[in-house]
Amino acid sequence: MDCDASRCQQKAALIAFLVTCFAGVAFGESNPPALLNGIGASLYAERCAQCHDHAVDRIPPRTFLSLVKTPDQVVRALTTGIMQSQAAGLSGNQINSLAAFITGKTTGATDDPDPEANRCAKPAGPIALNPSDWNGWGHDIENSRFQREAGLSAADVPRLKVKWVFAYPGHVAEGQPTVVGDRLFVGGRAGRVFALNAKTGCTYWSLMAEASVRSAISVGAMPAGSPARFAAYFSTDNGYLRAVDAETGKPIWSTRVEDYPTTRLTGSPTLYQGRLFVPLSSFEEVSAVDPKYACCTFRGGVVAVDGTTGLILWKTHTIAAEPKQFATNATGTALIGPAGAAIFSAPTIDPRRKLVYVGTGNSYTQLSVDSANAIMALDLETGARRWVAQVMAGDNICPKAQTAADCARTGPDFDFAAPPILQHQADGRDILIAISKAGTVYAFDPDRSGKILWQENLGPGSRTAGPSGLAGDDRYFYAGSADALPQPGVAVGGISGLEIATGRVLWRVPGPPPVCAWGNETNALAKAYGAVGCTSAQPGALALIPGVVFSGSADGHMRAFSTKDGAKLWDFDTAAQAYHAVNGTTATGGSIGGGVEAVANGVLYVNSGSAGVHQPGNVLIAFTVDGK
Repeated sequence: MDCDASRCQQKAALIAFLVTCFAGVAFGESNPPALLNGIGASLYAERCAQCHDHAVDRIPPRTFLSLVKTPDQVVRALTTGIMQSQAAGLSGNQINSLAAFITGKTTGATDDPDPEANRCAKPAGPIALNPSDWNGWGHDIENSRFQREAGLSAADVPRLKVKWVFAYPGHVAEGQPTVVGDRLFVGGRAGRVFALNAKTGCTYWSLMAEASVRSAISVGAMPAGSPARFAAYFSTDNGYLRAVDAETGKPIWSTRVEDYPTTRLTGSPTLYQGRLFVPLSSFEEVSAVDPKYACCTFRGGVVAVDGTTGLILWKTHTIAAEPKQFATNATGTALIGPAGAAIFSAPTIDPRRKLVYVGTGNSYTQLSVDSANAIMALDLETGARRWVAQVMAGDNICPKAQTAADCARTGPDFDFAAPPILQHQADGRDILIAISKAGTVYAFDPDRSGKILWQENLGPGSRTAGPSGLAGDDRYFYAGSADALPQPGVAVGGISGLEIATGRVLWRVPGPPPVCAWGNETNALAKAYGAVGCTSAQPGALALIPGVVFSGSADGHMRAFSTKDGAKLWDFDTAAQAYHAVNGTTATGGSIGGGVEAVANGVLYVNSGSAGVHQPGNVLIAFTVDGK
């Protein structure tokens, strides 16, 4: 039965209250959280419930937010973060009331570790950039994720043991570690960035950014006369690129590279010769769950920024055409396009051809574009589009709020979630390798406008999560499978080794039966997020050292495989125990996905607890030989 606006709000508030109370009982709380005030409930029903009370891809339910977010984090998301448009016109008191209702806690309440805990007793030594570092997302500008000078041998790997554990604030482990000398830099879901001692985990400095920091941090030398000798660069979820003094954490500059309301910078900037190349993405397509939202106008892109000054040098959209209305939906709301082709991963640099390569996402509307689900090459100096190699045309989204009459078809959402890697062959040829969420690997010829040389399908794929990163040397590369749901006759997960020149599969190891520390049914956190249970999908980015490839799994296991035949060399369940973290709290692991691991100076660093996969957790684990 239809209801007027006020009755709908009252009904939503009552439902939210009952869900909150049920959550308290189901999740084992002795005192279930109460409906804190009518203002917060009313605002939630008006501005938030449309998305967070419905099962929609990429949107966490409110029950999940209440378990992993503090009120202060929600306030920041509403005031300076990715939820600014939802809070437009609200007073500070109204925002505080909304945050208190969402989390069931009062502003200022937190159980996060103290950011000042475990400060290093001695200052760090001078910064020097070395090949043995892991600097940025892919270890190098080709995004190979191959650490040649690992300080670990294949014979050492079976003896890896925990040396120390660091607990992230925010209850979720996101943001890949960057290691430069004796410093480890990392951000996270809570928006706090840390510089740690890479050997002990003590904290040199930390700072609070404008929003979540999901990108890898890159460290680069500054020219003489700059306010710092070395800068640490990172992007924030809400569209900022920041430079801080890598030695002290003091701000140098901050530039908003994208001010679109639903901006979400998921891909890491790539640093090359004093410039940062920043990929642009958003979550606008999920905004269309509201039938009154005029979808869509966001276009993906790349922004080149001067690393010394923060000035934008050029900005190129993946879709050249300006969006305009092309139809109306069943409610009379404008349908706008073209839009989409977001870039979710780090750009790859090709100095020889002076190109930047990126992988793009699907179209946000029913208007097809040639740059969606494609590998694009942009001019390094100007950003001009040089060539586009599209692998799947017509992968167009149909927003859930729209009807069949509004959408000609809905694509499978099989875009590129991982950066392409540039591989150099012994005969002088270069090959660009990329994997889509369809589970298909492609080889592109950069000298022939991205002509596809070969392609190989490794599995049925997954629209909700793609492999976050391949790893390869000059002859072979390795790919994990992110297939998330069991299907008849299909093994979930797995890892494969392939020959670059031909695409020939050298070996494939199926995903083992999942063994989750939290059982084969999801626990409260995972259920609240809508997870499907224990799975051995392997969506995390890989890391490669001579003779060994590392791969994390959604069941919490980090495994090492021989590059020769795929034999398992080491297996550690990161979620099987609670850890006493060096920063003074008890921490737990969980699923492994996204930016997972880095290898540098004889240490394997692993993030465990990616909520975007299944089971949240909040640990960074340092593994060394025999834990020494």
